[in-house]
Amino acid sequence: MTEVQAPFKRKIARARLALLLFLLPVCPWTLSPQANAQSAPSAPSIDQEEVQGWIVKLGSESYSERIEAQRRLEALGTLALAQIRQATRNDDPQIASQARFLLQSNQLRWTWNNNPFETRKIVEAYQLAPPETKRRHIKELNALDNNHGVAALCRISCYDSSELHSKLAALELLGRLNQRRIPGIASSPTLYAQLDPNTVQALLDSPDQDLAPFILQSTHGASSQASQWLALAFSHPEPFTALPWKKLLETEEKLLEDSSAETRLDVSVELTRWVSEQLLKNPQNRAEALQIARRIPPAILAGQIHQGQPDLDALIEFAQWAIEAQLPELVQEQYLELHKLFPNTLPPILHYLLAESFARQDQPQIAQRIAQDALDRKSIALNPDLTLPSESPSGDTPLLPNAPQKGIQFRSLNADSQRLELAQRLIELGLQDWAQLELRRVLEGKEDSPETATLLALHHLSSSLHDQLRDDQAAESLEKWVGRYETEKLFRMQVDEFQLDLASNYYLYRANDRAKKGNTDQAREDYFQSIHLASDNVDALIGLAQLPESPEQKRRRLADQEQTVGALRNEIEGMDRDLRLANPMFQAMEKKRLANSLNTLAWLLINTDADKQEALMLSRKSCSLAPEQSAYQDTLAHCLEKNGKNREAFRTQIKALSLEPNQLSLQRALVRFYQLAAKDLNNEPQIP
Repeated sequence: MTEVQAPFKRKIARARLALLLFLLPVCPWTLSPQANAQSAPSAPSIDQEEVQGWIVKLGSESYSERIEAQRRLEALGTLALAQIRQATRNDDPQIASQARFLLQSNQLRWTWNNNPFETRKIVEAYQLAPPETKRRHIKELNALDNNHGVAALCRISCYDSSELHSKLAALELLGRLNQRRIPGIASSPTLYAQLDPNTVQALLDSPDQDLAPFILQSTHGASSQASQWLALAFSHPEPFTALPWKKLLETEEKLLEDSSAETRLDVSVELTRWVSEQLLKNPQNRAEALQIARRIPPAILAGQIHQGQPDLDALIEFAQWAIEAQLPELVQEQYLELHKLFPNTLPPILHYLLAESFARQDQPQIAQRIAQDALDRKSIALNPDLTLPSESPSGDTPLLPNAPQKGIQFRSLNADSQRLELAQRLIELGLQDWAQLELRRVLEGKEDSPETATLLALHHLSSSLHDQLRDDQAAESLEKWVGRYETEKLFRMQVDEFQLDLASNYYLYRANDRAKKGNTDQAREDYFQSIHLASDNVDALIGLAQLPESPEQKRRRLADQEQTVGALRNEIEGMDRDLRLANPMFQAMEKKRLANSLNTLAWLLINTDADKQEALMLSRKSCSLAPEQSAYQDTLAHCLEKNGKNREAFRTQIKALSLEPNQLSLQRALVRFYQLAAKDLNNEPQIP
């Protein structure tokens, strides 16, 4: 088995079931930020008083005058946008209404001009979306390749009638000035050391720095607060000066205090985080970055304190960000304040993040003590000097509500469910060892039970161990359960409906371990047993293909492989037909099923030296149907690499990591793709 193999390609969908106006830049002739950032001509001047005169006539009592004013302003188009946007706030409701109509009508006209189809589609969705979902489309614009969404984001930032949405778009653009941080890798010193930042920048071929002239041109003449952020950020990218940004942060805080519709807590928090991140580019500014980031927890608490309970999701997200940004002190400071306000109601995830903050500061003993108390659901008291009250855990430490009581063997299903949810979250954060302790606590005394909690805990535990390349322990965790599964017919009937294939995975993990230790014959038999229990377990087929084999063994393996490939092709053909005939309300579900089967077949083909071009085609289609699945992006990256597209494989693997930053198999694959792409880069002929 290769070290980079991602687990459970075949069943990712089922396993998870178990648990605008803005497209053209300010100058209508500019089509591409990259092509025109330096060469686009300046916008022609216009008589502002003339524009204002036509705006006033939008409120005229004469119908003909209103129509003429509308026609003149539409003809001016981009040249009058700033004043039209200001007019949406006019005291005259007729003028404000007509200005909003003009803004929308111009959006629709510009949307269908000279822009890529994908961009037009997203902008149209943005225009029609309710306010609470607009941000999703803003993020989609920012994620488009080749900067195709930048012009749209500039237009939203400068001219959207909602100041809040303008700021959300500006935050996406500001993020392009962040240091190039690869998700997951940036917080792993061992992996990060293997990547040279300059080589990464060259491989990504990022034109972000070239966007500054374009963005500055796009914001020229705009009056929105968001456009001011962009003008300041892109006109003085280096060195970063905090003083003007502190004033902008104070403005945002004042708007929050006044409950203004022009901002929102998450906008203020994100801008504050961004300013801190810019300061952290220079290690000498760390103290100032800490000072600015300290504004965030009080702001979150101030927004929620009247409800009697803090916004825990926002506080947890802040703690995660602080650890990722290498500011673990903030987690400890936040915990001290929260413990005073809510001493017995803080969730265990905050305790684990507190433990991780100590681990990041080379204090493993304190980290381990806090993690153990979190596991036991004990209240954690932290001294003001960031030490624990005593050198040894106290037996009198109070238990949190719903914590397991000594001497009581009964555990509620709700408690197990909470531990399962917490373990999954810890795995997503990369805290695998602590997640495994939570899962083992769920399994205590019922490792061979057919209960749902047991099955899910076994699935997550064995998968986590497998991702850490600890296949011997992954198999051991399933051994007791598999013993009953294979000998008790009723037991098997009880659990087969969950379709988690734990028995098949047991033999897969055991085979992986035996293959690693050189026990080829035993590994081969285990792989065949895994396939016997789940014929679509393609990871077992891939493991077989990587073993040395005789002609007879190869024939047997190819026969099983051909049978699986045939079954997958028939499944894909049937699903494709069903998708075309499906009721629209079921199409999303059918797309997920089809994407899963396409990915499974692509993964099998690319890892068994089959048709690598077909595998690439299948994988691309899978990703187009379900782009949010990290496993599918990972498969695509492997297909690209096998087809000689190492740089594209590296970029695609970054997309996979952005979806699951702390999955170890994805991280290991990224390092390998980086090494291959860097080698290609060094071998490229130099242009004189």
